[in-house]
Amino acid sequence: MRITTVVENHPGDGLKGEHGLCFYIEHEGHVYLSDVGKTGLFVENARKLGVDLAKVEALVISHHHYDHGGGLEQFFAENDKGTVYLRRAPEVDLVVDDPELPRYVGLDKAVLAEFTDRIRYIDRNREIAPGLHLLTEIPSLYSKPSGDLRLKMQRGEEVLPDTFEHELVTVLEGQEELVVLTGCAHNGVLNMVEAVRQALPGKPIRAVIGGFHLNAETQPTVIGVGKTLLEMDIPAVYTGHCTGEMQTDILAAVLGERLHRLHTGLVMDFS
Repeated sequence: MRITTVVENHPGDGLKGEHGLCFYIEHEGHVYLSDVGKTGLFVENARKLGVDLAKVEALVISHHHYDHGGGLEQFFAENDKGTVYLRRAPEVDLVVDDPELPRYVGLDKAVLAEFTDRIRYIDRNREIAPGLHLLTEIPSLYSKPSGDLRLKMQRGEEVLPDTFEHELVTVLEGQEELVVLTGCAHNGVLNMVEAVRQALPGKPIRAVIGGFHLNAETQPTVIGVGKTLLEMDIPAVYTGHCTGEMQTDILAAVLGERLHRLHTGLVMDFS
């Protein structure tokens, strides 16, 4: 299993970064993509990295936010066969209460409407391809990130907290172990790990990869997340994007060599 970081906030050697995520996944003879960043930058970086977007058989969008699915139109221009998988979202506008960000933070509805024949919506745990599981059944055993509070669902004049029912967990299943992709982990990275444990019991988790949306959390909260990840005995934790720089430093202090920082161009190999 090889996972190449095509887009992440932090630039790499000759590669640009942006606020978003995109991973190119080679697993069991198949090629998948997880997220496509917020623009078409992933196409430029993919060419420099030598990964072929035309080979992608399935693209999974972790949740309905622009920094993970903003490059959808560019994906369809580069790939004429891959199926796009999304968790179905409520019929609302996803918005944010933050003057520094655009009010609407959802996916481009016109693109979703144009390519309905290429998109599959899921509403239950499913193995959509050999060794590629998408989980929608996420428990609430642990607190969700406090940064979620500024994210809302709007229908007309009614504005409610985002429930993040549009978020899913991606799991890559190897012969012996599992690798988990969290996207932004708005439901909480610990809840996502628990979802994997419940859906695929008996197989250890080798690595957890993605943003953890801890950028609004205080030191004690982040230390608590780190200690619980230690107790879960996960050998490798790769994070960045929306985790927060200070919060990533705190996780590194707790997790030690288990903590790895994501950057554009980072390649992760799991045998």
